[in-house]
Amino acid sequence: FDEALKRPLPPFPRRVGVVTSPSGAAIRDVLTVLRRRFPSLPVIIYPVPVQGEGAAPEIARMLQVAGERAECDVLILTRGGGSLEDLWPFNEEVVARAIRACPIPVVSAVGHEIDLTIADLAADLRAATPSAAAELVSPDRAALAQTLAALRRRLLRAEQQQLLHKRHALERLRQRLVHPGHKLRELSQRLDGLSLRLLQAMHHDLERRRARLQQIHSRLLRHSPQQRLGEYRALNRQLRRRLEQAMQQRLEHSRARLRELARALDTVSPLATLERGYAIVTDADSGRVVHSSAELVTGQAVDARLARGAARCRVERLEPPE
Repeated sequence: FDEALKRPLPPFPRRVGVVTSPSGAAIRDVLTVLRRRFPSLPVIIYPVPVQGEGAAPEIARMLQVAGERAECDVLILTRGGGSLEDLWPFNEEVVARAIRACPIPVVSAVGHEIDLTIADLAADLRAATPSAAAELVSPDRAALAQTLAALRRRLLRAEQQQLLHKRHALERLRQRLVHPGHKLRELSQRLDGLSLRLLQAMHHDLERRRARLQQIHSRLLRHSPQQRLGEYRALNRQLRRRLEQAMQQRLEHSRARLRELARALDTVSPLATLERGYAIVTDADSGRVVHSSAELVTGQAVDARLARGAARCRVERLEPPE
């Protein structure tokens, strides 16, 4: 009778067993309540005599059979009201010991609320009536439906809030993302500006050197004694060679600078990355760029943008991100 030995009842039993007379009013009350509260709950009836000679040993035997079969998650031991003599089999020691030896939790509902038997004390839980016992062992379908509806509403609200949060995050990322075409146009405009400045500088330097040469030529014409004519001619040739060399060096330097700028532009170009064998992978349905294998599932279709053309692919194996 120790309360510490009492076992809890399963909240959602898969099957309920009833140890009682199959023709008594108690079984009708139990079945009526079970059909009302949870119609789909299976019920197994273990028929026993509930009064008279031989009732107690048969009740104990049927409790043992139910425990050995292990067909149910909870047992109801019940009968309707009656006199003390009618209820006496439930006061027998053999019944009390069978209740405690049964591996399945037992609910006792013997007689009316005022009737108390040893079986009630030995059982894991006492119910005042057979109908009360049926309510104790069966979940309420209406209450479960309300709980499930409330949980569904909470889940929908959580999903909507999560979706809204993701949309806001995606919009922030979209605003921060710079399209590669914009970057290419910006670099192209910068390269055009540098090329124009280089050509202008080369033209100005050439004009300056031409003006300098013209000044020297004019001075030579003004000072043309015969004895220095050869020196000035030699100086003229030397200056011309230096001018050509300087122009050639300046042109080579400008060409090298132009090649460096072209290489720098090619380095930041996504197309150059694709030329090296890389690909831009996007989800086949949403078009979203895939950054990690954690965003994919096996069998998912993806599109691969290549340096020349594109391909539709399907994921066969995933490697976890390092």
